[in-house]
This record gives sequence, structure tokens and C-alpha cells, in this order.
Amino acid sequence: MEIVNDFNLKKQAEELGVSVWKTPSFLLIVMGFVIVAAMTATYFVSQIYDQPEVLIGAESLVVSIILIIGNSIIRQVEEMAKLNKMKTEFVSVASHQLRTPLSAIRWETELLLSKFSCGLDAKQCKGIETINTLATRMTRLVNDLLDVTRIDQGRLILKKEKVDMMKIVDETIANFLPLAKVKNLHIMVNKKNKKSTVVADKEKIKLVLENLLSNSIKYTPNRGKIEVSLAVVEGFLVFSIRDNGVGIPKEQQNHVFSKFFRSDNAVRYQTEGTGLGLYIAKNIVEQLGGKIWFQSIEEVGSVFSFSLPLV
Repeated sequence: MEIVNDFNLKKQAEELGVSVWKTPSFLLIVMGFVIVAAMTATYFVSQIYDQPEVLIGAESLVVSIILIIGNSIIRQVEEMAKLNKMKTEFVSVASHQLRTPLSAIRWETELLLSKFSCGLDAKQCKGIETINTLATRMTRLVNDLLDVTRIDQGRLILKKEKVDMMKIVDETIANFLPLAKVKNLHIMVNKKNKKSTVVADKEKIKLVLENLLSNSIKYTPNRGKIEVSLAVVEGFLVFSIRDNGVGIPKEQQNHVFSKFFRSDNAVRYQTEGTGLGLYIAKNIVEQLGGKIWFQSIEEVGSVFSFSLPLV
């Protein structure tokens, strides 16, 4: 199946943003056909002509053709690599530039609400709260883009220290309880053991938990159930979150941890999201020496899990 996907020229062209005839797979196919044709022609030439100079000329022609096509492939790959680097650098610079004004907006709105709310009527306070909410959402998006840029460039630095996962899980769930109550969701926590200390980056692993819990809440219908569990399995602490939400279509499950991926049913439910959370979570967990995986059935629910090595 992977080989079939590698030679899906239309899909590759759409992903790379180039014409079909410029994709590396197409050029490799052309190169393969040319090599086979050239070797066949050389064989027949050797059967007809006995002169060494003819064979040398035929072989030189074959080598020249291979070099020309190989050079074209290298140029295309180099061009795509340069464009990807430019895109990554642009996202990084733009994100850094956006953080400053967004932080200023949040500080100013919070100041207005905390210090000067007595001079504002209810409508004005509501408007300022909306601005603060939108600025917070934009800040989260900017931070996600910065994390993705660091991951792509291999510059995501994690501070490894002893972390009590049970404590972080409790804190994260407490932060999301108001949102869960709005949808009348029941969150259950199942702690099967007392040993829960791992080596991890506290802030980044909390981001992983927030992404997984946020997805479960967003994609679980009202009055649904979410079960969070912690268990020790063969020297690893395994965190799992199970919900009875919308699930993920089977044909799209291979793309769950890809950048900007959002399943069709998630878009249909009109939930907010950028499709970056699971991509970031996967890279953080794997960089900490763990694994992340999931099981999902559409319209039944999903179980997302990740493991981290115990201290």
C-alpha cells in the first residue's frame, strides 16, 4: 500500500504543489523506462555490431541520458527543499512578530476588565471579553505554528526532568471541567497505580494532555462520557483517554498525525481546530522516548493513548 501511495502522482503533485510531470516519482518512472529502453537498445546493437567503438558509443549515450534525467530529479528535489525552507522561515518570523501585539492585546483587555470594569456597562465588558478570548485563541495558534516550525527544523528543545503525571493529569482535567460542564460531559479518571513519575518536559507534556482532552471534549456529543486512565505497562506509564464521540473514518486514519489534518466528520460538526495538535503531540512524545497511538470507530468513539518511560 505504501508503494502504491508513493507512486500516486496526482496526490503527490497536490501535496507538493507542482505539476504531475515535475514530481520525483514521475521522473523516477521516466528514468526507469529510459534505462530499460537504453539497455535493450545497447543489447541489440551489440548483437548487430562487433566493433568496440560502437558499443562504447552506445554505453556512453546510455550513461549521458541517465545523468541528464538524474540531474533533473536532483534539481526538482533541491527546488522543493528550498521552497520548504523559505516557507518554514516565513512561518517562524511571522509567528514571532505576531506574538508581541497579541500579548499586548491580552494584557490591555485583562487590565480593562480587572481595573476599569466598574466604568463599563455589560455590553462593553462582553465586547472586551470577546476580544480577550479571540486574542487568546490566536496566541495558541501562533504557539502551535512556532512548535511546528521548531519540529520541522529539528530545533524543538525539551527540558527533561522528573514529572508527576498524576498531578499534571488532575490539573489539566480541572482546567477543562467548565468546558465539559457546558456540554454535560461526564469525565471519569481511573488511576490503576500510585507510580506515575516519568522523565518529561512538564509544559510540553501538559500541552499533549490538553490537545488530547480538548479533542475528546470537542468531538463528544452532549451528555457523553470521557474516561481517562493511567497504568504501568512493562516499565512505561500509559495514559489513555476514551470517548464515545464522532470517531475517525477508517479511510482517513493514516493521516491523523499529519500536519493540518482534520477528518471530514470533524469539519462537518463545525468544531474549531487547526489540525496541528496531534502532529505536535506525536513529536513531543516520541522525542521523550515514548509512543502514541489510537483506535477509532466512526460514530462509536476513539481511544488515544501514549506511553512514557517511568523513572
